[in-house]
Amino acid sequence: MRLYLDRLNEWAGDEPESHLVTPSEAELPVFTFTYRGQFGENTISGFTYGLSLVRHPDWRLGSPELFISMDSENLNWTLAAGYVATAWRGEKRYSAGDAFDLGDPISPDESEMSVLLLFLATDLDPEFTRVELPDRVINIVQLYPMYESEMPLLEEKGPAEFLSTEDVNFHDPRRRPLS
Repeated sequence: MRLYLDRLNEWAGDEPESHLVTPSEAELPVFTFTYRGQFGENTISGFTYGLSLVRHPDWRLGSPELFISMDSENLNWTLAAGYVATAWRGEKRYSAGDAFDLGDPISPDESEMSVLLLFLATDLDPEFTRVELPDRVINIVQLYPMYESEMPLLEEKGPAEFLSTEDVNFHDPRRRPLS
């Protein structure tokens, strides 16, 4: 974990807030590392660590860790990434286009968004998203919050076209739902 965290800290130029997401007795723990202000004032960014510790038969070129960035100061966004890394690990592939419905709003004071769409990291340099560790390669992928009501549109357009919708800031927790 230290080499991974060193890489994140090099990117951020600072130490993160660290949160254990799994119970303390979990054999393979999941953490979130939260950085503030990396993409402007009042922004929050978070990375998971622990998803890549499990194995999945589809992970041949590396295993994923999750990244999220929002125009918000609410820690719920990065904790939601930790929840996604924990709740379905060992089951889901965590591949581009996977959507994770959390069932409740992630940050109810800001938004009714309750789904996190996994796709390529657009907020990070491509070279940064591949982290080579002595025992494995980690591929950092990004989570994009969305409304449950947007699921049919996502299915119709596909994730790349959905996330390319003009004049939509997918980092804004207060954005209007797409229809």
